[in-house]
Amino acid sequence: MTSVRFDLTAFILFLLTIALPAEGQFHFEKSFRSRNSAIAAAYERFAKLPQLRGASFGIIVKSASNGQTLLSYRPELNLIPASNMKLVTSLNGLKNLGPDFRFQTRILSSGPVENGVLKGDIIVEGAGDPTIYSPDREKFGAGFFSAFIGVLQKKGIKQIEGQILARKVVHPYAGIRRDWSWSDIGNYYGAGIYPLNINENQYVLHLSAPSVGKPAKVKKKDSLMDVELTDEDVETDIPSAPDLAYIYWTPGDNKARITGSIPQDSNLQKVKGAFQNPEVVFLKVLKNELEKAGIPVLAQKQNPADLNELGIVSSPPLRDIIKEVNLFSNNIMTESIAYALARKSDKLDENGWTQLERFGQQVDFPPGYYLADGSGLSLSNRISPEALSKALFWAKNQSFYPSFLASLPVSGESGTMKKFCNSERAKGKIQAKSGTLTRSLCYSGYAKAKRGELVFSIMLNSYSGDYKTMKSELEKIMEALVEIE
Repeated sequence: MTSVRFDLTAFILFLLTIALPAEGQFHFEKSFRSRNSAIAAAYERFAKLPQLRGASFGIIVKSASNGQTLLSYRPELNLIPASNMKLVTSLNGLKNLGPDFRFQTRILSSGPVENGVLKGDIIVEGAGDPTIYSPDREKFGAGFFSAFIGVLQKKGIKQIEGQILARKVVHPYAGIRRDWSWSDIGNYYGAGIYPLNINENQYVLHLSAPSVGKPAKVKKKDSLMDVELTDEDVETDIPSAPDLAYIYWTPGDNKARITGSIPQDSNLQKVKGAFQNPEVVFLKVLKNELEKAGIPVLAQKQNPADLNELGIVSSPPLRDIIKEVNLFSNNIMTESIAYALARKSDKLDENGWTQLERFGQQVDFPPGYYLADGSGLSLSNRISPEALSKALFWAKNQSFYPSFLASLPVSGESGTMKKFCNSERAKGKIQAKSGTLTRSLCYSGYAKAKRGELVFSIMLNSYSGDYKTMKSELEKIMEALVEIE
């Protein structure tokens, strides 16, 4: 009789091997393929695209009613989220600050008011309000400077003997994030967040580019520009070419240069740069507005004195700011929310991530995520499709969900989704946040399918080929979401 030695350990390992899903394959809920064979085939075709050889990507689609996973492809991968990071910051802000939260700018004085004259300085203490605009660029319609002047007028102030100053606010989150790319920080989308901000901390250059192959020239500079443009090296490309003009400067050095290319155009074209010191620009605008309102500022040096609060100017509520964040992927407004979360944190560290870590734990993010900023501009951010889908599913049961949902772009209708998924079958049926960085494309949100509402996250890093082709391929599988039964 032949004896057979039974190796229990090897047998268990074998069972685990056949039970675990293989990498590089889509996994579907047990009856999904029989009900949605064409959709399953479309997703499997997507995974085999030649542009995805060597790429990293993850996909997950869940039922919004019970959280059941309907289809997935490596949803646990922690990937660069680009602006999908704004979803985390938005939800964190709504949860920990509240939809009615407002940034408050305090107005202080260093002396008494005598016969309409303030015998002292006006001191402004900022708290990171990103919604302050000079009157000729008003965006929210709140009229910050009108409200500011109204505070002084109520106190009977008709003249300021002293100066207009900013109160020093030490905050480790303020400024440019330490791991943002040098190629980003001189441009509008890489503007930092500070206690005092104005015009989203950006200025505008107007360039002329009438002839292909010839240098483009700066014809008009923003009056508020706080850097010196020392070098222009911008070429004129064909009319259909993208705008590839970039502004570079080093923090602490007010000299900047503009380089790259812009498409040919008979009209002046705008290129937007980032302020180095928005506080100085803010104070300049404030002084001008006060004097236009008939409140002259004599700027005489004053003796140190105790400060008195004259009033507070509040921003629009957070629910309105978050609409701007997600509809138009506004980086500085997202960073302002992270700034406010850091101010609220009981442990004020460089990133202020005490609140963010709590949020990640509350939503039960899978391990390995890393949150380097609020907006997603950092290439150090890492989060998985599974984590984002959990956050979106969690949001549906929160009291602030209507405010959050209203902030998400609608396919074919609004924001960054206005020209995306705008076919007859998908228009108006997908609400999602887009995320785009070099070789990164991400979309996460909600879809109204034949089956019911879905939660999804599609994240793609390091694809090959051109951006337009890859975006078109993503659009196909996203539009297929609404057909799921």
